[in-house]
Amino acid sequence: MGDFSSRKFRKGPIRDRRDMISPDSGKDFAATGHDENLLDLSEVMIEQAVGYYGVPLGVAGPLPVDGKKMMIPMATEEPSVIAAVTFAGSLLSSSRGITTRASDPVMVAQIFLEDVEEPGAVCVEKVLDSRDIIRKRLKPILETMEERGGGWRNMEARWIAPSRTLAINLQIDVRDAMGANLLNSAAEEIRPLLEEITGGRVLMAILSNRSWNRTASARLSIPVKVLGCNGFNGKDTARRIVRAARVAREDPDRGVTHNKGIMNGISALALATGNDCRAIEAAAHAYAGRYGPYHGLSEYWIEGDVLQGSLEMPLPFAVTGGAVGFHPVSRWSLEMLGNPDARGLSRIAAALGLAQNLAALRALVSEGIQSGHMGLHARRLAYAAGARGDEIPLFTAFIRNEEIRGKEEAARRFAEWRLK
Repeated sequence: MGDFSSRKFRKGPIRDRRDMISPDSGKDFAATGHDENLLDLSEVMIEQAVGYYGVPLGVAGPLPVDGKKMMIPMATEEPSVIAAVTFAGSLLSSSRGITTRASDPVMVAQIFLEDVEEPGAVCVEKVLDSRDIIRKRLKPILETMEERGGGWRNMEARWIAPSRTLAINLQIDVRDAMGANLLNSAAEEIRPLLEEITGGRVLMAILSNRSWNRTASARLSIPVKVLGCNGFNGKDTARRIVRAARVAREDPDRGVTHNKGIMNGISALALATGNDCRAIEAAAHAYAGRYGPYHGLSEYWIEGDVLQGSLEMPLPFAVTGGAVGFHPVSRWSLEMLGNPDARGLSRIAAALGLAQNLAALRALVSEGIQSGHMGLHARRLAYAAGARGDEIPLFTAFIRNEEIRGKEEAARRFAEWRLK
């Protein structure tokens, strides 16, 4: 294997890197790809690329969202995620589905200063009094965004007493973009001006991924009669869903897993559309702790014979910038969704998260989740054992009938099964 610390590996072309790795890597490295276009795409998207990783891409639905039946592209390695959304869609077909809304796409750029001349409230006031000067300095950078209806929205300043640091937040509407480059450029542009105003030194200037000004919400109403399952009538199942969601808001340990389930769908949509999964997840989990203790993000309640559910959270989705619209799969995914704007995509994400959550809670409070997971586990076992094509569903059924659990037993039994 080659010298990975060498300049040749760090700076050389992707095919040279692959040659340095492949002699000792065996057949598994072959799965990192042979498509020349995708190798070139990997090279321009990240540093020190050696290939690409094929995450399964599926389509969930139909899911009724704002009066439309939507098919939603999702990229995920986890079984049951897409099936859960599709099942939720079938449950919601008996109602008016999910309704959504989204705020304007306002993001925050932060500038932190140390060693200011007049710490505390005096320094904060100085900065706020200079609002017009700061906005004027940013006009050339924000001009194009303002032509699209975005741009400057507000500025805040505060004194962080423990570290004796001045923090300034610029609120900028980024319209359909992720906004990272614009926000970082704006923050860095006013570094010298802020040092002049405060007499301090800029410690750092960068966007915030908290995204609390860029939220989306979803709401569902579903007759309790359609929720019955495995000995639980619809009303009892609905009652248990309400309690399970309440537990997630009261118990942080459960709240984390509850929210991870919501993010199963949202992160899969983010990946399929080329959005920043890490930023979206970070914002969601920060929002779950905004009242103090970490809590579940969704809520459910019963009104008469109808189960009501709601979800609100930061969803900083974009339809341009970064990998969005650049990667071919991202372009295809956005086309499949009807080429929404950023707010529209955030609304779809909110609906997806709530649908995912509904399906998960219904399963948890009735039959449990393992039966569905084990069926998909059997399919993976069949593949790992060597089944391909039409053999996969046939040998999967054999695995389930014979209650085969481990890879070694599956491989041995597959060899015998194939000879029959």
